[in-house]
Amino acid sequence: MRSGQGRRASSRGRGATASAIGSVAAIALIAGCGVFGSEEPEEQAQPSGSTVSAEAGTSPIAVGECINDPGLEDHSDIPVIPCDERHVFEAFAATRMPDGDYPGQGEANAAATEFCAEEFRSFIGVDHDASVLELLYFYPVEESWEVRGDREILCLVAEQEETPVTGTLRDAAR
Repeated sequence: MRSGQGRRASSRGRGATASAIGSVAAIALIAGCGVFGSEEPEEQAQPSGSTVSAEAGTSPIAVGECINDPGLEDHSDIPVIPCDERHVFEAFAATRMPDGDYPGQGEANAAATEFCAEEFRSFIGVDHDASVLELLYFYPVEESWEVRGDREILCLVAEQEETPVTGTLRDAAR
């Protein structure tokens, strides 16, 4: 795995359990997951022409923003799309894992699973196990934890079968 990458996990509704499905860049949202670039902030262009400042330990994707592709190798150049435009994934929650030694991939995945499932209930209005919507999350891996200070868990939601939508899925209650 390249430096700065994390693990992506996905879970479908109706009682599916989250499982790691591939390596991707660990997304570092508002809680700072040190995945991107150098210690200096960098500007990243968005399709609308605006930019997002990505400081060390942060992601260019913020809660309330949307994307089409979470990336399979490096998410530092994923275009952020306004949620009122057609998109697949909506970032709905983020948290920062406590500093200290890397807890291990299993614990990082478990922390992401627990946090995102709870936030899913608050955001969507039903438990994830009862929902048809898909839950995707990113969590830090040891290398990104050590090299970039990556501590962030980022939660995203998608329509069933990752069907593109326009607008938010907040309070979808399904």
